[in-house]
Order: sequence, then C-alpha cells, then structure tokens
Amino acid sequence: MKKNLLFLIVSVLFLGSYTLLRAQTYVGSDACSPCHSENFSDWKASGHPYKFSVIENNQPPVYPDFVTNFEDQWMDSLGDGTHTWADIAGVIGGFGWKARFVGTDGHLIGTAGSSFPDAGMGHNQINFFGGVFYGWVNYDPNDVKIYNYSCFKCHTTGGDTTGTWLSGVPGLGSFSEGGVGCEACHGPGSQHIADTLASSIDLIYEQVHLDNALGGLERYGVLQTPSNDSDDPNFMCGTCHNRGYTNKIDVSGGFVKHHEQWDEFVSGPHYDVGFTCLTCHDPHKRVIWDGDGITKNCGMCHADEVATKNHGDGATCIDCHMPFSDKSGTKRGQSGYKGDIRSHIFRITPNTESMFTEDGKWVRDDDTREASYSPAFSCLGCHNDDPDDDIPDMTLDAAAAAAKDMHEPTAVTETNDMVLGVYPNPTHGATKINFNLSRSGDVSLDIFNTTGQLVYTLKEINKSSGNQMIFWDGTSNTGANMGPGYYFIKVTSGSKTAVKKLVLMN
Repeated sequence: MKKNLLFLIVSVLFLGSYTLLRAQTYVGSDACSPCHSENFSDWKASGHPYKFSVIENNQPPVYPDFVTNFEDQWMDSLGDGTHTWADIAGVIGGFGWKARFVGTDGHLIGTAGSSFPDAGMGHNQINFFGGVFYGWVNYDPNDVKIYNYSCFKCHTTGGDTTGTWLSGVPGLGSFSEGGVGCEACHGPGSQHIADTLASSIDLIYEQVHLDNALGGLERYGVLQTPSNDSDDPNFMCGTCHNRGYTNKIDVSGGFVKHHEQWDEFVSGPHYDVGFTCLTCHDPHKRVIWDGDGITKNCGMCHADEVATKNHGDGATCIDCHMPFSDKSGTKRGQSGYKGDIRSHIFRITPNTESMFTEDGKWVRDDDTREASYSPAFSCLGCHNDDPDDDIPDMTLDAAAAAAKDMHEPTAVTETNDMVLGVYPNPTHGATKINFNLSRSGDVSLDIFNTTGQLVYTLKEINKSSGNQMIFWDGTSNTGANMGPGYYFIKVTSGSKTAVKKLVLMN
C-alpha cells in the first residue's frame, strides 16, 4: 500500500510539473536577445535558425553573408524552372548542405501529389557544401511528401500535432517558430520573460518529440525517458540527431544517413566514460563555415596519442577519427568514401572488412565487431585518386596496414626527472599514482576534469627522493564521488611537472 501511495505521489508531482511547463507559451527567440545578446548572436550565425524558413510576402529567406548556397539560381532551376517565390511556402535547410522547397499546397515541390504541373518530376533538391555547387537531384519524386508534423518537428520550435502551420491546408500540425530556436532547447519561455528568474526556464528541455512508441531514446535495448529534474544534453540533442529513437546506425547508398550523430556517439567510446554533446560543442555556435563551435581538441584528453607514424603536420585527429562517412546531400572526392558530414563514432578497426552489415542497411555493431570505421572511410576519403591534391593514393589493403599502430607513444611528462604512472587505469574508483623524484622536496597533486576544472588538490607533501606513491580514492576535495569520464593527473615538484590521463568508469 505504501509503495502504491509513493508511486502515486511521484506520478502526480511529475505530471504536475510537466503540465506547468507545458502551460507556458512560446514567445520566440527574438525575445531572448535583450538579455542574452551574445548567445543570440552566436545562434543567429549557426545553422539551427535556418532548418526551416517560412516564406513571407513572396520573399526568399535571408541567410548570413558567409553562406554560399547559390540561392540566386533556386527559382530558375527548381522543378521545371517555372516557379516563383509566390509558389513557395517554406524552405527546408539552405544553410550548409542542401535545400528543399515546400509548395503553398503543403507538398514538396517536384514530388507526387503536388498540385503544381511538375509534380513527380523531381529536380527538387539542390546540393552544395563548403562553397562548392554539387548540382540538383531528384528527391523522392514518386513519393507523396507532405510537410507535416512528422517532418517539421526537428526543423521548428514548439511543434504540435494539432492545427496547421499553412493557411488553407488543414491537418499539417503547427509550430511557434520556424527553425530550431532558443525555446526548442530551453522550453517555452513566457514565464521567464515575465519574471526573468532562472528557475522559470529549463536549462535543457527534455520534454520534446516524445510522440514515438518508445516514449524516449533506446540504447542497446535500455530505454531512457525524459525527466523534469535532470538536464541531460545527450537526451535533448538525441531527440533530433537520431533515426528511429534507437542507437542502430542507419545506412543508405554506402554512407551513414544524415542526423545520426546521437546513434553514432552513444555507440562509440566517449559516451561510456561520461562525455556529453556539450563536452566538445558550444550549442549556440556553428561548426561549418569556419565556425568556432568546438570547445575541446583531441589532444586535451589524448595527449599521448597526438603523434603519428605516417602523417605529416597537415593531418588532424578528426581526419581519421571523424571522417566524412555520413552523407546529407552529396558524395565527394574520387574514392567513393567521402560524404559531407563528419561521423561521431571515433573508433577505427584497421582491417579491410566493411563497417556495414551485409544488406547495407546498418553499421555493424555486434559481438564480432564494435561500431567502428573501416580504413575505407578513415583513410581513402583523403588518400583517393584526386589529381588535384598532393596526398598519396592508397589501396584499401595498404590503408589497413598503415592504420595499425598508427600512433607513436609520446611522453606526457615535461621532464625526464619525473616519470608518472597511474594504476589501475581505467579504474572504477581508487587509483595509485606512482612517480620518481631525483631529489627530495615538496610535491603537489592536482586533478582536473576535461573542462579544465580543478576537482581535487593535495598541496606540499614532503617526499624523499626515489620511487613514491600517492593514493587517490576517486573523490573530490569535498568528498563527493567523481563521475565517469576522463581526468588529468598532474604531479608537481619544484619546477618539474608530469601529467597523465586517467579514465574513471562507472
């Protein structure tokens, strides 16, 4: 009886807080600008506001000046070439990879069911990337493509299955703002605008897009559901950056499909050690078009793996560990292994086997092979047959051989006088920190997380020369257990310093 009563109380509290949040109304991103001008400016120059642009007064959407999307030819080339902006109700995308066009009848131009003369003719998606034009393609011309809630929920803010966003076309569903606005990630903001209290807005809004049979996001059969009491960026970002609300990584035409970042990330190595999307991304800033939305570099955690045996200074970590194995609009290069979106799997299996299942529908992720890249994508995307670059060409066999033992171990110490060892590493909690002193003196221990925050410090311990050991129990200076993730162990004695990476697991 007590258990049932407790469950009832918790359910009422959850539903009550959820209802209160939903009772608020959306006010639009412009209302956030006066108080959050810097974040607003960064967001305005990112791709999120342009996921869907509603056409007003027969005028084309306006993109930032640095975007090269060949907009001046859109109406001359779309469909049968007879369209004007008076035919268009909205543009899907147009910021970084491609653009599609919704007609005033709610159908995508060039698809079956459209009321325009070029229905079913295609020539309805323009592809571009990095300032290069990649042509028009026929996007599903034989399918009926209506721009309703199931399509726009990840392109807009405040999506709802009721009502309609397009006058004269009932039943499409509605939204409060075209594009992914501030309230898509922070929830409706009417109360926050009224009282300006931080407690009146959600830092991370998890109550989005739960109109699926699972009611949440499923990883390897374990269902994660939203909570009003938590701020999980992986869950919030994952509701849009995934397919099917599970972590199976979808493949089509020899490439991972677009918006699969959550599926890839939670199937890779970083999720299990406590990383979130915000570990490396500033969510308000862009990454493409020379954006500065990446806040961490690989060397901050992988200091002992930044050197490679076969690459010069021009190659970067992400060239191999975040290759363009995903495709939004176009395939690039000469090898057939380079799309237009960087992957988030990170792990490489250095053999010639395909990273995809035999039917070509999924990335392999089973007992015989973890989700990982083949050197076909990690290597041949660059080492292809392009006559316009000076990168040496490689076969798949040669690439697989070169990928093995690619990283040379590099010293993580700043001096030869003190060599640092950490064991066990990875650890589930406590670890021993061993080092050697050439002379006696005071020693300090500092432990940092991946954001550079000092989480534990031990100052001026007098140690004699020779081999020494400090025990760390995996807690902060306040006694709190540290969460899983990467940490950096720093030992200092006089002018000598040594740093070592530690992986703390659940």
